[in-house]
Amino acid sequence: MNTKTIITTLMVLIGAALMVVSYVFLATPACNTSVECSNPVVPFAAGIFVLGLVVAFSSGIFYSVYKGDE
Repeated sequence: MNTKTIITTLMVLIGAALMVVSYVFLATPACNTSVECSNPVVPFAAGIFVLGLVVAFSSGIFYSVYKGDE
């Protein structure tokens, strides 16, 4: 595997991990009523999710632009 493939794969995995962690652990509270469930556990969980999306989607840009070791 070359450097371009390794970095692109890492970007996708890091982006996916950020999305999963922010949604599962930071955004969804364990609650019983709808009033308790209306707010996320961490206020900036949505921002972390968006950051994960940006990292994952920018991996495609990186793969197409990076010349690397040819």
